Amino acid sequence: MTANVPEPINSNIVRLMIHDAGNGVYLFGYDKLADSGGLFDDWYETVEDAQDAASREYQVAADAWAVIADPLEDCQQDWIQPVRVKGRDIGQPQYGQLERLVNGNWEDFVE
Repeated sequence: MTANVPEPINSNIVRLMIHDAGNGVYLFGYDKLADSGGLFDDWYETVEDAQDAASREYQVAADAWAVIADPLEDCQQDWIQPVRVKGRDIGQPQYGQLERLVNGNWEDFVE
């Protein structure tokens, strides 16, 4: 799920995303509205706990959340579009090097 922060207060966070990883839930924070890697992630036991934190800390209403697709296998959890660490799919991750899926092909990508 993703939501925009209605009025950033004492923070540069303008967008939030929640990802249920199965063994816990991540709340990611972003300093831009465009799809990007998160500035931070916080872990919660449930989606409801993450939504409550977003409401308390960033005034995001429960009905402000939009459902988005889960990330593809081997892709980053904090991106909306398919983005992964290069080589992760073959067990040889090249950390710091990203690639994204464009028209069915993985292309090198610099954030």
